[in-house]
This record gives sequence, structure tokens and C-alpha cells, in this order.
Amino acid sequence: MRHYLVLWHRWVGLAMAAFLILAGASGAVIAFEDEIDGWLNPRLLRPAWQSGLPAMDAYRLQQKIQQQLPAGLLMDELAFRVQPGHALAFRLIPASGQSPKVDELLVDPQTGSALGMRLRGESLLQRETVIGFIYRLHYALALPGIAGHLIMGIVALLWTLDTFVAFWLTLPRAGGKSNTGFFKRWQPAWLVKWRASATRINFDLHRAVGLWVCSVLLVFAWSSVMFNLRDQVYLPVMSKLFSFDLSWRSAPRLPAPLSVLPQPWPEAHRMARQAMQHFAKSHHLRIDFEDRLRLDRQRGLYMYSVHSSADLRKDKGNTAILIDAHSGELKGWWLPTQGEAGNTFSNWLGALHMGHVFGLPYRIFICLTGLSLVAISVTGVLIWSRKRTGKMQLKPISRKAVHQGSK
Repeated sequence: MRHYLVLWHRWVGLAMAAFLILAGASGAVIAFEDEIDGWLNPRLLRPAWQSGLPAMDAYRLQQKIQQQLPAGLLMDELAFRVQPGHALAFRLIPASGQSPKVDELLVDPQTGSALGMRLRGESLLQRETVIGFIYRLHYALALPGIAGHLIMGIVALLWTLDTFVAFWLTLPRAGGKSNTGFFKRWQPAWLVKWRASATRINFDLHRAVGLWVCSVLLVFAWSSVMFNLRDQVYLPVMSKLFSFDLSWRSAPRLPAPLSVLPQPWPEAHRMARQAMQHFAKSHHLRIDFEDRLRLDRQRGLYMYSVHSSADLRKDKGNTAILIDAHSGELKGWWLPTQGEAGNTFSNWLGALHMGHVFGLPYRIFICLTGLSLVAISVTGVLIWSRKRTGKMQLKPISRKAVHQGSK
């Protein structure tokens, strides 16, 4: 049994190594995505904050933005949450339905002036898009369509399984004549013999680092399956353990996208607030602040998000409802916690993966975990390479011995 698991760990590990090095290194960077993006692009993301000047009203801001947009672009949302010294980011949609040349608009929330537009993730060589590109590289290899998602999803699934195999291989072998206790025999697997040879240090690092971060890597591996193979693998498996509410994704697409606004923005906002008040009351939620109101022209819905007592993040509202764009009828909802167990578990899994909880210390921990994944992958490849080199060197000796024995 152990022999086959060693073979699995060796060859699956080699197949995943390049992908895990890429995921670990990029994940270490995007743990500080907002800070790095703001440092690289202060003109876009960090407008000067004018003391005493209030942020522009959400309706006026929306109107002013529409007047500044180039022909063929739509901006179908209201932003209510403003952070001093930070630009507001709005998603841009091409009216024609074709691939966009830009997809994000940055706006000064006090003046309504457009600070710039960009196609997020377009290029690694432009400072405006480098962080977005690294993010795309992290979850989809920066490939178009679903190919990258599927590749990284399969890698994540193999990674999840291999985490259990790798852990099992660190356990001391059963049997033997030794009277030493189990944990005493397991202890060397957690340590590095720094005074040993370079080969032994490399092996110890591979095993020990993997053990120390094993449970954390399992969280990242399985959450990656959730992000990339949600319908194919994650939901079928987790539905056996937990109940899920899927109303957020249940509304079908319209035969044709809405070509005109179904409601003036103030009326749409009124309908959304009314629906949210009823929803919050029925689910015993405390509403802290409003976040966004967005029109989904493809499905004929408004998405209205607020920050509530069910949220995991402190800075952004993820409690949301979907309402019919014409009638205001509730069509679906998203509760980070306090809903179905499967949704709560999944939201915690996603928040841990993306560093949306526990503040700066946890994001530093994520960065170090990403670097640990790189170290585990590199040391694993070196272990294989040295063993392969050793076998290749033994082959001529073996052939020579056979040749001499035949004389």
C-alpha cells in the first residue's frame, strides 16, 4: 500500500509542481492586492481627500459618470459606501455585448471626476493592470474562457487528495520491534536536521514544512476546488454533508438583455431597500450600512448588497438580495452566515482563502503560506531529481558488473 502511495505522491506532485509554484507565488503577492495596486497606481486609486467636502450623492454621481462615459459603455450601479482617500471602482459593460476594451472605471467620490479606466488583468507589463493579471494568473493561468479554470480546478482536486496522501506518508510505519511510542517515532518528521547533508536538509524541509502547514494547505486546496469546479465537484460532494441555498444562481437569463433602465435609479433603490428591510426582519439581521445597487441586464434583476450582522468582512457588504427589475419581487439572496450550513461553510472557506477575515496578521500568514507552498514544491522536485540522477549513475555500474560476471 505504501509503495503505491509513494508513487502517487511522486508523480502527482511532479505533475502539479509548476502550477503550485505559480499559485503559491502569485497568492503571496495578491494577499496584499489592494495595497500593491494602490502603491503602483496612486493616480487611479488614491485621490486627494478634501477635508470638509462630502462625498457626492450616489444618484448625482451615477448621472455624472454616465455623462463622462465613451459611447457604447454602460455603468449600471450605485455606490453608497465611500472610504476617504480611496477611489470608487465601477464595473463597465459594453452596450453591444462584445468583448470590452475597458471594464473598470475609477472615480473620485467627492467630485465625481473620472480618474481613469482600465481592462483589469490585461497585461503583466502595465502598472495599471499588473495586479489584475497576477490575480488572473493565480486562479486561471491568465487563459481566456474556461480552460484555465478547468486546469487549475483539476490541479486543486489532485492537490486536495495528495494532501491526505502526503500526511499519511509522514506517519511512522506500523509494526517493527521498536518499543518507542508513536509520537516519539513521528517527531523527526516535524523537524529539520540542519547539520546534515544538503540532500537530507532538502528532504526534511519538504516533509516538515508540509506537515506544519498541512491543515492550512488543505483549506486552500479545497477552496480552490470550490472556486474552479463548484458545479462539477464541490457542490455534489458537499451536498452530501450540508444543505445549500442556491437561490442566488437560480434566476434564468432573459431571451434578450434589457436595453433600457426598467426603473429610475431612485425608484429602484426604494424597491431594493424595502425588500431588504423585509428580508432582514425575517432573518433577524442588523443592517449596518448600504454597499451597492447593481442592475443585471442579462437576468432582469437588481442586486442590492448591504453590510449586516451576517457578514464576515468588516469593510464590504456581502449580504445581498436579488429583486425583479420591474416589480421588486424577491428572487434570491446571499447570506454569508446565518443561512444554510453549506453556504456558511463555503463562505468561511472562501474568506479564509482570500484573506477577508482576521485583518493584516492573517494576510501576512497567507503570504507566508504561499511561499511555503513554493518551498514544498521546489524541494519535492529536487528530491525526485537527485534520486533520478542517482539511479542514472548506478545503471552503468550495474551493466559493468553484469558484463564482468559473464566473462
